[in-house]
Amino acid sequence: MNEENRPPNRLAPAVSIVGAAVAVLVVGLAAVLLLGSGNSGSSGAPQAEQTAADTAGSGTGMMPGYVMSAAEDVQMAYQFAMDRPDIMMWMPCYCGCGGHSGHKSAKNCFIKESSTAGNVQFDEHGANCQMCVTIALDTKAMMEEGRSLKQMRTYIDDKFGDIGAGTDTPMPPG
Repeated sequence: MNEENRPPNRLAPAVSIVGAAVAVLVVGLAAVLLLGSGNSGSSGAPQAEQTAADTAGSGTGMMPGYVMSAAEDVQMAYQFAMDRPDIMMWMPCYCGCGGHSGHKSAKNCFIKESSTAGNVQFDEHGANCQMCVTIALDTKAMMEEGRSLKQMRTYIDDKFGDIGAGTDTPMPPG
């Protein structure tokens, strides 16, 4: 068949679109990997806050694979729990984990009680519980608003307290 009699190639535009989409995806993934390869404990906070968080127990900042492959809200909840265990330890959880997992606070949904500043041990529970994630992110938002520990605690108790028994979490000081 000569060039004049050849039917038009109808796949060419589709192939071009697919190729462009793949290129965009590859560039996007490369950007995510490059941005994520920096300090994974960084949240854009000033260095002084990161140092205080490290002292509070965030350790090295390496997240397990099940967190890194989870939805963004789950990742944010784990990061907040790791950065601010000094706040999360005062927030109860109302999903029932106090009974079935022995958690003492919402912090334990993400960070095990046996963790130390240099050895953070993660709990998988938070990755599979939307209530735990919501409590962590609500607490994070209130902290960013400048609310006190007692105000945060009261909000969490009021929002979730009717659902069932919370963890046996002491009230914050002050």
